[in-house]
Amino acid sequence: MASASGSKDYPQRLYPEGKSPLLKKSCHHNCKLHEFIMMIRDHLGDEIYNDIMNNSQVGVLLKLALTSFIWSAKTVQYFVSNQLKVDRNHELWTLIGGRPVRFSLLEYAEITGLNCDPIDPNDKLEIDHTEFWAEIGVRGGEGPNWNELEAQMKTCQAWTYEKKKMLTLLFILHVGVLGLHRNSRIPLALAKTVMDEAAFERQPWGRHGFHELIYSLKIANLGGARYTLHGCVQAMLVWGYECIPILAERAGKIRPDVDDSVVPLLRWTLSRCRYVFETLLEMDKSETDDHK
Repeated sequence: MASASGSKDYPQRLYPEGKSPLLKKSCHHNCKLHEFIMMIRDHLGDEIYNDIMNNSQVGVLLKLALTSFIWSAKTVQYFVSNQLKVDRNHELWTLIGGRPVRFSLLEYAEITGLNCDPIDPNDKLEIDHTEFWAEIGVRGGEGPNWNELEAQMKTCQAWTYEKKKMLTLLFILHVGVLGLHRNSRIPLALAKTVMDEAAFERQPWGRHGFHELIYSLKIANLGGARYTLHGCVQAMLVWGYECIPILAERAGKIRPDVDDSVVPLLRWTLSRCRYVFETLLEMDKSETDDHK
């Protein structure tokens, strides 16, 4: 994955070394896939889950949920706290062991396999969503939030298969693609696409999700005791495994049941060993110096 530069001529740090205000805050995210799949299976069964998992571009997120991926907030916090000051709003550059490393849409696309094509401004779905929105208890001029979707998930057993599937896709957008807070709403234009399978599948969900993730990084709350990342944050941790060898060697773990044909998002998990990222980098530097 070509995301690192060996040059020492790089932009200034966003924060002085060791002085990032984010270091003292807890890092959280909303992409709680395991909780979500339990809800789908409990209320809708496996048929819809398997249908989307095997036939939709967002199925990769349901496959990820089945891997019991282990999240490491401390590692991602290190990436965020060591950002470089760059003018590119849709990229993250961070300094890892004295080496600038990039996390951009290119890396995100390679890791997730999601469609990251440019957004077509002319691809506007004209469809009457008001009846279905009324069924899920959402006002016609806005997209649903988690709480509204959860309430319907518990009472939709008598719905048609198509409507149950649309409800599930809305959940996937909210939790897996955009990783929104439970009170936040899916943008209406994106939410309506669940009513037209072709329109839904041609959406660049990878690009939408990546933009949500990067935006949440850029506006991380510096005033509170915590900050929350949006989007599929697991992709950022896998990016670390893919481009930082010492992290992959000491902290990552390739799943034994997959091969190289599987996207990186589904290949990696966290080994259960405890580690301090800074210590790993010092070990890597020491080993490199010894072999010069």
